[in-house]
Amino acid sequence: MENDQTESSIRRRTTVGTGNNNGATDSNKNNNRNSNNSSSTLAPDSTTDHLDRDKRAYSEATEPHIKNGRTVGGTGRLPRDAPFTPSYVNVYTVNSAIAFVSLVVTVTFFYFKIIRGLLEAPQLGPDREFMYSMGGPMDAGEPRALVTPICPFSRDQEGYQSLDVDNDECVLFGKIVVLADSISKYGYSHATSGWVASLSDEWSGKADVVLRSFPGYNTRWIRSIFPDLLHQESKSAATTPIKLVIVALGTDDAALPHTRQHVSPDQYKENLRSIVTSIRYPDTPNYSPDTQVILVTPAPVDDPTWEASLAGVGHSLDRSNNVTQEYAQACAQVGEELHVPVVDIWSDISCQLDGSCELRESSQLSDYLMDGLHLRRMGNDVLYKGILNTVAHHYPQLHPICWPSVFPGYSDQSPEGTSLKRHCTP
Repeated sequence: MENDQTESSIRRRTTVGTGNNNGATDSNKNNNRNSNNSSSTLAPDSTTDHLDRDKRAYSEATEPHIKNGRTVGGTGRLPRDAPFTPSYVNVYTVNSAIAFVSLVVTVTFFYFKIIRGLLEAPQLGPDREFMYSMGGPMDAGEPRALVTPICPFSRDQEGYQSLDVDNDECVLFGKIVVLADSISKYGYSHATSGWVASLSDEWSGKADVVLRSFPGYNTRWIRSIFPDLLHQESKSAATTPIKLVIVALGTDDAALPHTRQHVSPDQYKENLRSIVTSIRYPDTPNYSPDTQVILVTPAPVDDPTWEASLAGVGHSLDRSNNVTQEYAQACAQVGEELHVPVVDIWSDISCQLDGSCELRESSQLSDYLMDGLHLRRMGNDVLYKGILNTVAHHYPQLHPICWPSVFPGYSDQSPEGTSLKRHCTP
């Protein structure tokens, strides 16, 4: 009996102890859970484990995968209870923003550099009827396309030089005379792709390009010698008639007032009128109705570079870009007054892309001027294309594409050379 009671009490104590232990265990579990929740709440979102968990949640929500035998995910949407913290949201948002900005920049660049250039063709403004530039101000390093002329006649129309072997008329080479000052100092230089040399290449086999260059001369001095000069060139008019005169003067007229080269803007305009009218007006001794004229404005001046160039030889600054701009405008006014086309080389180089014509920085002008005054390769290219485009626009019959060759091409030549015409003798 006592043994039974003892065993019963031991069993009760064991049961009670076990129950207490289980209770303690459950309590510990609850405490641990609460502790974990508390620590989870207080833990920073920037921990590596937390970020990895967010990435996994994002991947499961946006990428298709197998779960419980079914394909889930791939909708691009996260479940409401996904532990998606700001740390990973920021990474995704920043990447999306960078991609969007890159797309906008690419589209903008494509529009302004390509599409806009194709849509905006060269046009003449209402107040610049006889002014022709190259389709807008130049940007450093930016090439300009040449204009294709519309020829006023063809081989089968009157006006095209006949190549008939039975025709006994004389062969006539045309002549293009370039009357220039310092702007042509390196006009025939191959090292700088001189603009006169480039014109000679264009008219090769069709016309002779003759450079009458007087570096340092102003229009007052050239005006006094021009009648004799034109008379000399006209002596060969029977075989080589003057078809075009390009007047590129004013660079030296724009010298500052304290220099011996200086000519006032009004006198400069009067000298240009005299030179043009001596060709175009019937009352003048050298009147030539078949000779066309093109005026070229002075080029801009890079003041700091030109001043440094003069200082190297012991001279002070004798020119200013602001002053030269006045002479460029004066040249344009004479062209409009006399109905003569003008190549505005000052604006083609100096004006900004938006057409504001604010002066360029010296570093930009140095792309076009070798010493601050004389043209280098890019400057020569601007002037060469400006003249060629002006001819295409105003005198298409004189453009190299339209100007007939004196002799037939080799593919049209007979083996015996019977299609060649004889030369004229003076």
